[in-house]
Amino acid sequence: MIKVNFKKVLSRKEILPVINGIVKAIESSLVIQDAEGNILVGVASEKKLLGKYPVELSGETIGWVSGSEKAAAVAALISYVANKELEKKNLANELIERYREITFLYEISQKISATLDLKEVAKLVIDEARELIQATSGSLMLLNTSTDRLEAIAAFNQECQSKSTLNLGDGIVGNVVMTGRGEIVNDVLSDPRFVPTQEQVSSLICVPLKTKDKVIGAIEISSNTPVAYTAADLKLLTMLASQAGAAIENALLHEHQLQESRREALLFRLACQIRQSLNLDKILETAVNEIRSLLQIDRCQFIWYRPEKEKLIHPNFADTSRMLDASDNWEIFKEAKNPELPSLVGYYSAADIGCFTQQLLNMEMVWADDVRTIADPVMREFFVEREFVSLFALPIQTRSGAIGAICCGTNTEVRSWSECEVELLQAVATQLAIALDQAELYHQAATAASDAQTQAQQLQQTLHELQQTQAQLIQSEKMSSLGQLVAGVAHEINNPVNFIYGNLSYASQYSQNLLTLVQLYGKHYPEPVPEIQAEMEAIELDFLVEDLPKILSSMHVGVERIRQIVLSLRNFSRLDQAETKPVNIHEGIDSTLMILHHQLKATAENCAIQVIKEYGELPLVECYPGQINQVFMNILSNAIDALEVQRSLRNTGENSATPCIWIRTEALENNRIAIRIRDNGPGMTEEVIKRLFDPFFTTKAVGKGTGLGLSISYQIVLEKHSGILKCFSQPGQGAEFLIEIPIQAIASSRPDRKNQRIVDFPPNSPAYFQQAQCG
Repeated sequence: MIKVNFKKVLSRKEILPVINGIVKAIESSLVIQDAEGNILVGVASEKKLLGKYPVELSGETIGWVSGSEKAAAVAALISYVANKELEKKNLANELIERYREITFLYEISQKISATLDLKEVAKLVIDEARELIQATSGSLMLLNTSTDRLEAIAAFNQECQSKSTLNLGDGIVGNVVMTGRGEIVNDVLSDPRFVPTQEQVSSLICVPLKTKDKVIGAIEISSNTPVAYTAADLKLLTMLASQAGAAIENALLHEHQLQESRREALLFRLACQIRQSLNLDKILETAVNEIRSLLQIDRCQFIWYRPEKEKLIHPNFADTSRMLDASDNWEIFKEAKNPELPSLVGYYSAADIGCFTQQLLNMEMVWADDVRTIADPVMREFFVEREFVSLFALPIQTRSGAIGAICCGTNTEVRSWSECEVELLQAVATQLAIALDQAELYHQAATAASDAQTQAQQLQQTLHELQQTQAQLIQSEKMSSLGQLVAGVAHEINNPVNFIYGNLSYASQYSQNLLTLVQLYGKHYPEPVPEIQAEMEAIELDFLVEDLPKILSSMHVGVERIRQIVLSLRNFSRLDQAETKPVNIHEGIDSTLMILHHQLKATAENCAIQVIKEYGELPLVECYPGQINQVFMNILSNAIDALEVQRSLRNTGENSATPCIWIRTEALENNRIAIRIRDNGPGMTEEVIKRLFDPFFTTKAVGKGTGLGLSISYQIVLEKHSGILKCFSQPGQGAEFLIEIPIQAIASSRPDRKNQRIVDFPPNSPAYFQQAQCG
């Protein structure tokens, strides 16, 4: 209570002159005393004063005025002045108090409006209440309009709180929220609204949180020891609540907007992923992670129903008569969880989850704010064993009939699933259903495309084999025609040549006999008659005797040459040899060189190619002679073509190296023989070598090569003779072909072409295969 000092009132400069003027005006001695009798104005005298009049302030005597009757007027004046002074002090005090309230509200407003996070705002409010009012515990509770329950979102000394959630209207706090009026209860235990709990609360003060005349919650402050809360405490807490209501409303609005934006962002991300990627694993993983983050829950899972019999009910028919097969399962396919919780990914028997399966198969939501309240004991036991506290599952069905579900749960506290959360999950389920359908369609399209591609590859391979077979047939036909032509020509030439060759010895003998006879005539008749003498001179008898044996000898050499050529043609064609037979490999090489002789000899444009033979001791080899000769022909022809540029440069003097072809044969230890054919031409790159034996591959100009010679040679050596054909080459280092075949014919096999065909040119080849300068 505000008090007025009587002495200070009288001593004020505006009051004291007035009192002194009054005293002089009434010409009477006055004595003014305070309530304790202390003289403040005047002098005590022995003369008895006539009267004593009180000075009153708000009904309380604070002093006395003694004197004549006129002193009563002075007392009334002083009382008036004192009351006015009190009014001024009260007004000043009210202004100061109001200023403090405004300052307090401003500071509170500044603190709690600094953030839009709901939990942070609630914590700031409850911490401020703890500073303002003596208490051992307290909480800020918000009303969940969908469940009509109060939920504590911030508290101090939470262990002392009666409940973290409370029904609207229950207990003192529930009544405060329902009525919208704050209350002080200093004897909680005797209040009929008290809800007995294990916690002890003696005194309580509670005010509603309001926003625009709407109660949204309450602030509760309590003490476990008796405290006499006052109206001032209630006023402070009410002031705090008034500011907190607006801040919490803004935070709720912000949180709602944030949830909406997160919801839209989640749906947008899922839609984008569906458009950009058909990877179902990635889409489902993103969905469960985003849902868990957005709803702030402990687990979010995507599960598939895996029936043993792929026969599902249509969702429009709630056929509860369907009996589950014992081997039907649920597969937890993707899971986002609190890191501290164990993973539940895996398979679970559908029968062990009870009505959970049937509800989802009937396309019904599974909604349990508290798992312990689930009616089905099988389902309840399943989720309680896995430490679920709250559960929500939403089914999804694809166009193919497959059933999946989004399953959300908490493991720490009961959660009331809100309608907006259900709407969010339904929107996500719609997006996932689209994603599942698109992924399924993509898989079907990819499978069809793969099958089509496989068929196309098979057709391409078949076409390639047909082309290769056709080319081989054409080549074989050409070789067969060539062989028939060669054989026919050889046969036709052979008959007259044999006639000439057979009679040439007789002609030589007869001519020699005639020459001997002529010489005998000259010996016995040295002087011939003039007519004979003239004829001898005319025919130049001496020259004829000398030259005729030479002519006959030259004719013999020519006929022998013709016979060798015919024999080489017949050896090369070998048309009568369809089976393997022992042959002399050297004869085959020589026959091939005989046929290619015109390409090896010098011409006006090119120098000759020197052929260096290094034949080893070879036994007869069982093989197909005509085909082996064809291999020799292809490799030697390529070597001659490779040396063409070098031959022309040699002829013009730009290159001093003589073009050479080395042919070396040797018997190997493993009952095989090796034929090496090397040239000192320009060589080949690694890329060319890799494709050297591919059908139709050629480095020659258009019209000069078919690309089949080496491919056919490769097949002849590998498939017909179970041998090896390799090429060694480097650019500028020439090329070497190695042919290995067994001496005894064995069953043909198809060795791995990839491992047998080509290797790089060895950097340190044997001395006999080093580049040589010939000539």
